[in-house]
Amino acid sequence: MWAMPLVALRRYLSLFLQVLASPFDRGRSLWGALLLILAFPLFLLWQAMHWLGLALDEVFFRGYRGVAVRAPLFVIGPPRTGTTFLHQVLARDPAYTTFRTWECLFGLSVTARKTWLRLGRLDRRLGRPFGRLGARLGRLIAGPLDDIHPLSLDDPEEDFLCLMPIAECFLLVVAFPRADWLWRSARLDTELSGKERRRLLGWYRRAIQKHLYVFGSDRTFLSKNASFSGMMGAVLEEFPDASVIATWRDPLASVPSQLSSLRPGLRAVGFKHVTPEFRDALADLMRYYYLHAADVEDAHPGRVATIRNEDLRERLEASVREAFARLGLAVSPALSGTLGDCDAASRSSSSQHRYSLDEFGLDDELIKSMFAEVYERMQASPANAGR
Repeated sequence: MWAMPLVALRRYLSLFLQVLASPFDRGRSLWGALLLILAFPLFLLWQAMHWLGLALDEVFFRGYRGVAVRAPLFVIGPPRTGTTFLHQVLARDPAYTTFRTWECLFGLSVTARKTWLRLGRLDRRLGRPFGRLGARLGRLIAGPLDDIHPLSLDDPEEDFLCLMPIAECFLLVVAFPRADWLWRSARLDTELSGKERRRLLGWYRRAIQKHLYVFGSDRTFLSKNASFSGMMGAVLEEFPDASVIATWRDPLASVPSQLSSLRPGLRAVGFKHVTPEFRDALADLMRYYYLHAADVEDAHPGRVATIRNEDLRERLEASVREAFARLGLAVSPALSGTLGDCDAASRSSSSQHRYSLDEFGLDDELIKSMFAEVYERMQASPANAGR
């Protein structure tokens, strides 16, 4: 474990030096490069705070190591296929426990979680002055993303952010598109060695154990990650009693949606446009995600159930019940009520996120050709049974 911060530091320093050596790399603006250079010490301080908390865990909270991760449920699918919506629905069942945004950002260690929870209780006794201030700052910073991916500190969130201290969080490619190891890790099941897979999955298991140690070892852990689409097989091997609900959406919609959703982040770090190189690499990765998910579903019958994005919108309750039945999972009374409440709302809601293929130099025929095998595999999926 303790070799990991040194590896991460070496990787982060290499990214920093890349920006120093080539500030205009791949069309980055000078101000974007300066922003990264100025923010780099703060970023390292942020990671150092995580590592300090993790070190203190090994002194004061070693009991987390004995926590069993029993029958976790993973929501995994290519980006922009409905994973966030499904995760938020399932997270309303109190039998599940899942990472929240504040944990991902500030509370990866047991030490930090317990500290922040105590501070939160104190804040509530004082009438929530700091909570209200944090909410206002959050709206100011994340407000422009509401139509793409709403953010709130207490909302369920992707726990791939827990991989940031070891420099394995795929989100980093937005700022550092030349971080080759991240593109490899995104295809973890097929491109990383067994040792590398065990190292990363061991880290992730400990992150889950720490969460359960604080929020209840008797609860079922719920995870949602789009970037885990390339490591679905490793997840099922690491957690032999785990189940996966996979989501699927027509690539004609998901590809431009993903490119559009990353555009604000790219602009923030100095990229005026989505470059053709980044576009092509991301589209190829998404193709891999779709095909790999189909391969894993075939290899693990009864452990992966696919739900189409349109079914999440038009028949949420029925599609979730069908997926649970395929996985041999019971729908609890609490989840049953949630599904009933959300079913009508999902049909009447619509996203304000607007995008098109031609914005990124793509067209329907190109996507249909690139994802031809994806369409063929999806037609054979159990998710299409009865269609």
